[in-house]
Amino acid sequence: MSPRTLLTLIVVGLAGCASSYQVVQFPQREADLYPLSQTRDGISVAIDEVTNPDRADRYFGTDLTRHGILPVAVVISNNGEHRIVLKPSDVLLHQGIQIIDPLPIETVVTLAKNQRWSLRSKTKKEVGAYFKELAFREMVIPPGETYQGVVFFPIKQPESNSDKFFSVLPLFPESRLQMLVGARDLETAKRIHFGPFSLSLPRRDGD
Repeated sequence: MSPRTLLTLIVVGLAGCASSYQVVQFPQREADLYPLSQTRDGISVAIDEVTNPDRADRYFGTDLTRHGILPVAVVISNNGEHRIVLKPSDVLLHQGIQIIDPLPIETVVTLAKNQRWSLRSKTKKEVGAYFKELAFREMVIPPGETYQGVVFFPIKQPESNSDKFFSVLPLFPESRLQMLVGARDLETAKRIHFGPFSLSLPRRDGD
């Protein structure tokens, strides 16, 4: 086989790999199984922050945290007697008194697509549909059901410390990310609050 033929085969192989976009679906679990979870009035809410690069790449096809995006899965299990409703506006992330608004799903989809330089039009549509299905949306949850959706927040990476033997710890816990989740009982109109859940910023290698 000539060098020219071999080079052609390698280029074709890379183009084929670049056209693929492989992801793994989020596991479906009851909310009370997660480490960050609370249960009130028969309703369980869990928070699953995807800060590990391998998990992020597995679920989203790219490490979104490297691009300043923190994906947070919100899981709600209704083991109560009434239907409950949740809305995206019922999920609140704050750092001290600063509110962090979630990113539009279109922004996340565009960034994810840009990580593959040779996606086919059909694949791009499938990627967009996948992220829109993942995104947390308004949902009525009947008794005995569980719902899971992902909210994508913009984040600032913590400044890296050049000396691994020296670090400065935050003096005030208010500097940490905290999340609150609200739900409403459709029969009684009662509001149920969960949290605050403390989240951690992703850390890069060498931090």
